[in-house]
Amino acid sequence: MKLPVRVFDPKVKQGFNRYLFQCSLATLALFLILTLEGAHLSKAIVIAAIASTAFVVFVTPHSTTATPRHVIGGHFICLAIGSAFSILDGTAIGQSILSATPILFDLEAALAVGLSIFLMAATDTEHAPAAGTALGVVAHNFSFGLVFFLAAGVVLLSITHVLLRSRLRDLL
Repeated sequence: MKLPVRVFDPKVKQGFNRYLFQCSLATLALFLILTLEGAHLSKAIVIAAIASTAFVVFVTPHSTTATPRHVIGGHFICLAIGSAFSILDGTAIGQSILSATPILFDLEAALAVGLSIFLMAATDTEHAPAAGTALGVVAHNFSFGLVFFLAAGVVLLSITHVLLRSRLRDLL
């Protein structure tokens, strides 16, 4: 009896080398970003956002959300919003409010993501993984090292995408 469920997409068999090539590029790009930036686990949410961007760039390279406008624009908007909220947390007033009512942190994180989503949609820079950047910056707290890590990672992925786009195919 043959099961009606398939595990592998039939396109994988036909284009196995393409899948292997593009997924290897994503792995290499992430390895370089993580190694060069000295990333560690405290940046886990932000790293997840960058990893999700690598998926978009290398699995759906011809989609609108893989373009530099969306990748860089989306992450930079979310970085700015997350940083603004995080900087407010670092003030004496912010610390006293958050320590008195911890649920406000959850509200703040949700507002940072919601506002980021709105601004990405309003500026035509929608990039779903970037929403994780806003959340990650609020959760991690602002630092120039984090800003540099995000900016460098996003720009590196976009440069790689532009240089290799003609050799990449949509895998979905």
